Amino acid sequence: MGRYFIEEESILEKCDGDIRDVMRVISNRYIGNNPEYHFTLRVYSKNGFMQMPDGRYDLDFERKYPTAPSGKHAYAFAMLWCDEDCEISLSITFRSPTFLFVNSKLQCRSLIEEERYRHIPRIIKLSLVKGWNSFLVKTFKTPAGFGCILGSTSGKWCPLHFMSPFIERYGQGGWVYSELSDSDNSLDEANIEVRMPEEATGLKWYPALEWEGKETKRPVFSRIFGQQSGIVAYGWTKLFVMGRGGTCAMEGETSGPMNVWIDKRKVFSLEDAGKFKFRIRLEHGDHDILVESHRRSREWGYKMTAVIDGEQTGFKQPCNIKGADDAWIYLGPFSSPPNIPYDEIIDVYRLFNNDGRGVYWCLDKPGFRVRPYLENNLYGKWHYHLGVTLYGLLRISRLLRREDIKEYAVNHAEECIRMYEYSLYDREEYGYQSLNHQLVELDALDDCGSFGAAVIELYRETGKKGFLPVIEKIADYIANHQIRKEDGAFWRGDETLWADDLYMGNQFLAKYYGLTGKLDYIDDAARQFLLYKEYLYMPEHGVMSHIYDFKYNTPTFVPWGRGNGWVLFALSEVLEVLPENHKDYTQLMDFYRVLCENYLKLQGENGLWHQVLTDPESYEETSCTAMFTYAFAKGIRLGWLSDAKRYIGSVYKAWRGLMTISIDYCGNVYGVCRGSNFSYRQEYYKNDLLWVTNDTHGIGIILLAGDETVKMIESCPDR
Repeated sequence: MGRYFIEEESILEKCDGDIRDVMRVISNRYIGNNPEYHFTLRVYSKNGFMQMPDGRYDLDFERKYPTAPSGKHAYAFAMLWCDEDCEISLSITFRSPTFLFVNSKLQCRSLIEEERYRHIPRIIKLSLVKGWNSFLVKTFKTPAGFGCILGSTSGKWCPLHFMSPFIERYGQGGWVYSELSDSDNSLDEANIEVRMPEEATGLKWYPALEWEGKETKRPVFSRIFGQQSGIVAYGWTKLFVMGRGGTCAMEGETSGPMNVWIDKRKVFSLEDAGKFKFRIRLEHGDHDILVESHRRSREWGYKMTAVIDGEQTGFKQPCNIKGADDAWIYLGPFSSPPNIPYDEIIDVYRLFNNDGRGVYWCLDKPGFRVRPYLENNLYGKWHYHLGVTLYGLLRISRLLRREDIKEYAVNHAEECIRMYEYSLYDREEYGYQSLNHQLVELDALDDCGSFGAAVIELYRETGKKGFLPVIEKIADYIANHQIRKEDGAFWRGDETLWADDLYMGNQFLAKYYGLTGKLDYIDDAARQFLLYKEYLYMPEHGVMSHIYDFKYNTPTFVPWGRGNGWVLFALSEVLEVLPENHKDYTQLMDFYRVLCENYLKLQGENGLWHQVLTDPESYEETSCTAMFTYAFAKGIRLGWLSDAKRYIGSVYKAWRGLMTISIDYCGNVYGVCRGSNFSYRQEYYKNDLLWVTNDTHGIGIILLAGDETVKMIESCPDR
C-alpha cells in the first residue's frame, strides 16, 4: 500500500511528536488557505430567468415570447466559473428542440423523445476548464413549448450559479437571452465569447440594461418602484474627499420631504418639495451619505450633486457591487420610516421588513437588484463537515490559548447566521437561494445537526444572542419535522437509514440538552443509538454496517470506516452529558465498550484504521482514525475503559500514524475519504470512494482528536 507522501515530508519530522505544534500548524494552514472573505454582492435582474426550487434555471422562452411563431429560435447565454479543471453533472429537461454549446462546442442536443416526454431529465457530464466557461443554449419554438430547464443535478450540495456574459454585464448574476431569431440573423455559435460586446453578436440581448422611453424622465423612485404602495425610501452612496478635506456644497431637488445623514449624523432636513442646498465641512476620506425620501405626490424621487471647494465631484458605490458602476443604491418602499438606527440601515447583511414583506437593496435600472452570493470554497458556508471543523477550531483555540482562532470560527458561523433571514427571502424572491443552501432547505439532518451543534458551542463561548433563533429552529426541526420510522428512528426520504446520522442528529441533541437541560432531547439521542444498533450492528464483526435499506429490509453489511467513526464519536459525546441515572445509560455505556473493543482489534499495523474496517488492503483512512482516537482518549480520560493501558497504547499508535502518514509538515491532511454515497459492494468504498487532500471531513476531527489526546495525557500523566 503506497504512502500519501514521502516520510521525510511528514509533520513528525518537524514537530517531533508535539501534538500542540501539530494542531497549530494544521489550524494555521486551514485559516490561511480560507481567508475571511465576505459574500460577493452582484447585480441581478428579476426580468431574467428565475431558478426553480431544485436550483435549476427555468429557461422558459414561452413566457418571454408568448406570441412567437413556430420555427423561430432564441438564445440563452451565461458563464460559469471554475477554480480548477473539473467535471460537473448537469441536468437538462427539454421543452422544445434545444442545443447546448459549452465553450463554443456542441455538447448535447435534444432527442425527439425528450421533447415529447419532458418530465424525464437528461444527465450529462461536462469537463470544464479553470476560469470562465461559456454556456450557450439555442432553442426552437414549437406548438408544444419553447425552452429548457438546466442546472445542477444536486443544487443543495453542488449549486451552479451562472453569471452574465458580455463586457456590458460583466459581474452580473444570471442568464441573458436574445431577441427572436431565424436562419437569416443567427449567431456564430462557435465564435461567441463571454467578454465580447453585445453589439458584436448582431442580436439584441435582455434583460434590458437601461430605462427606455418615458421612464428615463421620471424621478428615481417612480421608475424603480412603479405603482408599489409606500411613502418612504432610501438612497445610499459614498463621497470621497481628497487632500486635507474641504467644504462640501450639496444641492439638488426633491419631490417631497427629505432627511440627509452623513457618517451617522443628520446634517439636513427639508419639510416640502423643492430645490435644496446645504454646506458641510468634510475631512479627508470616505463618507457615507444616506438620503431618506418621503412621498407626497405620484412622481417621487430626488437628485443630488456635490461640490467640494468649488469643484464638482462624483459620488461612488457605497459598497463593492459587481456588475454595475452606479454610485447610488436604493431601499424601499416602506409604509412608514423603519424604526432602526441610521447605521443599521446602511447594512447589506440586513433584510428589512415592510408590513411583513422583505425589502432589500436595488439599483436605478429596470428590475435590477443587489444580490449577495457565497463564492468562497469554505469560509461562510454551512455544511455538516464544516460544523466539525468549527468545533475543532474552537477546541484548539482553548488548547493553544489563541483568541484569533476562536474569532475565526465565530466569524464563520456569524457570516451564515447574519444572512439567514435574507437567505430565506432570497429563495422566495429568486426561486433558489444564493447562499446558506443547506440551512434554507432544512429537510435532512445533514442540513443542520452538525453545524448547529458547533453553533451551540460557539454561543456558549461568546453569548451572541443572534445565534439563538437558528439554534431553536434546528431544535424544532429535529424534534418535530425530521422524518422517522414508526419506532422513532431517524431515516432518510429514499428509505434508507445511515450510520452517519447518529452524529448528524445526536451531536446537536446532546449539545442542546447541555444548553437547555431539556430531557426530551437527550432521551431522543439515547433512543437513537439503541434503535440504530438493532438495524446496523453486525455481530460477526462487532461493528456497524454503513446503511440499512428499507426497500429490501436489509443492512448493506459494509463496515465503512468513517460511518463507524461517526457512531463512536457521537456516542462518546452523548455519554459525556447523559446523566448516569438515565434509564439507557448502562446500555449505552456497554455498547460503547463493546464497540471500542472491536474497533481496537481492527487498528492497522501503522496505527490507522482502514477505509473498509475489515479489509486491510483498503487504504488507510484518516478521518475514521481521528474519530476512534477521539473516542478512545475521551473514554480513558473519563474512566469509561477498564483496560486503559491498551487503549492508551492505541491512541499513541494512532497519533504516530497520523503524524507520519496523514499530515505533512505544512499541515496538509491526506487520506480523507470524500463525501460518500452507498453501495452493497465493499469494492465501491475501497476502489471508487477514494481519498482527497485537505477535505473538511477530516480536518476538524483531527483537531478534536488532538485536543482530546492532550486532555487524556494531562489527566493521567502516570500512565
